Amino acid sequence: MFNIVSDSLLEKVLCSISEPVLIINKTLEVVWTNPAAELFFGHSTEYITGKKCSSFLHCSMECQKNCPIRKAFETGDDELLIADGLVYPTKLLEVFSYKIESETFKLAIIHAIPPIDKHKTLRRDFAARLNLSASINDAAEDIVGIMQNFTDEQSCGLYVKKNDQFELLAGVRVPSRIPDVSDKFDLSKPLYLSSDKLPIFQTFSFEEGVAIIPVVSSKNKVTLLLFVGRGNLSTECRTRLEMMASVLESCLTRLTSSL
Repeated sequence: MFNIVSDSLLEKVLCSISEPVLIINKTLEVVWTNPAAELFFGHSTEYITGKKCSSFLHCSMECQKNCPIRKAFETGDDELLIADGLVYPTKLLEVFSYKIESETFKLAIIHAIPPIDKHKTLRRDFAARLNLSASINDAAEDIVGIMQNFTDEQSCGLYVKKNDQFELLAGVRVPSRIPDVSDKFDLSKPLYLSSDKLPIFQTFSFEEGVAIIPVVSSKNKVTLLLFVGRGNLSTECRTRLEMMASVLESCLTRLTSSL
């Protein structure tokens, strides 16, 4: 450990924070780290000490071209850089001057910004859109548009259960009705069917199969169906459609109260 920092008030402060901290000399070698840096980089202080900071700060080309640590040594000013990490998440790197006797070092603090969870963001945004609608009829066109956007497939539809079949509320290039085939398939779970399974629907003529995602009520009854005219959807598309069904289930009572 850097002996001038060791056992000092500075060490106690730096060791108490959750952000990784490095102290770096003029040759851009690490001379000290705090415990948070050990956790962040996955190496001990002894291993990191003496190595070039570039060995651990795996940033973008922007960071390499405009290294804030090198620049701080050149200008004598504090520096700041935001860089997308190739190995670690986006980093906000703050660099401050730190003098010990006649020698100047740079104290670098890394603020790692977790990557955005796109799935949670899409779920939140979809829920917010539904909150603007008073009923499923009001929301139907919007729901179909989102399905088309999520799957890059135009043949999409939203259906509601009526007696022994599902009737179309809104859709593009899809059947006006879908028979209740719960005697052949478990409609309480998403179905991703290939074209050879479609004759049972008779009116269907989708060469790439179909996807049918149920929206199940609190009474365990399938109330709505999300329909896409393609069964061989990617995992990401399937996840998004099933997320939509989950959000719809959370507000199904309100949206279908007028049906």
